[in-house]
Amino acid sequence: VYNLTEFVDRHPGGPTTVLKHAGKDVTKMFLDIHKGVKYEQYLRPEAYIGDLGIDPDLMTDEFWHTLRKARIVEVKQQIAKLLEDMKANPGGAGIAAAASSVLDLLHDQGVDAELKAKLQSLETQKRVALDAEDYPKAQAIKAKLDSLLAESKINLAQLQGSGGGIPLSEVARHNKPHDLWVALNGVVYDLTDFLQYHPEQRNSILAWGGRDASVMWNKIPGRFPSSTWMEFYMRPEARMGEVGPEPKKDTNTALLEELRAELRRLEGPSDEDVQAMKAAGAAPKAAEGGAGSEEARFPKLKGITGGRELPFFTRAEVAKHTAGAEPYMILHNRVYDLKPLLGSHPGGDDILLARAGTDATKEFELFEH
Repeated sequence: VYNLTEFVDRHPGGPTTVLKHAGKDVTKMFLDIHKGVKYEQYLRPEAYIGDLGIDPDLMTDEFWHTLRKARIVEVKQQIAKLLEDMKANPGGAGIAAAASSVLDLLHDQGVDAELKAKLQSLETQKRVALDAEDYPKAQAIKAKLDSLLAESKINLAQLQGSGGGIPLSEVARHNKPHDLWVALNGVVYDLTDFLQYHPEQRNSILAWGGRDASVMWNKIPGRFPSSTWMEFYMRPEARMGEVGPEPKKDTNTALLEELRAELRRLEGPSDEDVQAMKAAGAAPKAAEGGAGSEEARFPKLKGITGGRELPFFTRAEVAKHTAGAEPYMILHNRVYDLKPLLGSHPGGDDILLARAGTDATKEFELFEH
């Protein structure tokens, strides 16, 4: 979906044709008339405003979920077949090389069921600790995960540039408070320990976790990232290495990554995940009224929810709630209904509705809310 407001006056065929077809899908007509022409050559990047969603008038929720479940089965079959082909190929990658995260291992049928159960338990405990903002605990659980993988002789694939160094695609995997890397002026730094001891700087650093923050260099003197900040805070041991070029991927590896990403978007939490998260989250609640319990941190929550358990949403379900009648937003893996905030948000309603249906965590942290 594109906003053509700026392009109307620049359209070679005049504004009349554009205005005549505004609000419609003109893909077929465009391809018929402009064969071989890429519209990116004419439209500015900011004209792209999002992908086409589901029209509730054309498809019911029930039918949409039927299609989603059918696609999940299809993707799982494609992943299984692809892994078999990669293992059968002597020059291909095996399970250990093909899996780049614990989530990949949990979806892999070739991994031992007992090991999967242990990994699932630790991964869930880590996510619960992150939700409770207990980052030292999350870091300790991550160490247990690494130890378990080492005992099982499984090495998760770590990308390395073809010319040496650390590619940005590897940096992007380390974007959580308990495991945080940042690229800056051609160098990769591990700021995990720094974040634990300087929580007051959490927002500005976490906003660039797993990314290249060079574009913000010295924009705010004394703040991260700036030369004065580096001189005062940065320790030599935080330096991981130089940023390297992206590694070349074979066709199977690239396809496997695409399928796994699609599966994560479609699946959301399984029933087993939900039960495991509830069980892992029961530990903080054991000490009723404790400082770390959800009831203690959010005393009004019980009154707001009426004592009922809140539901789990998939990202695909949240993506459907973009209208002003029921706008949803994801912040730190939690789903919020923005309707009560409309009309009172200091930045206006437009900025909220523009991000409705999406995960706005990075933007939220970037503006230090």
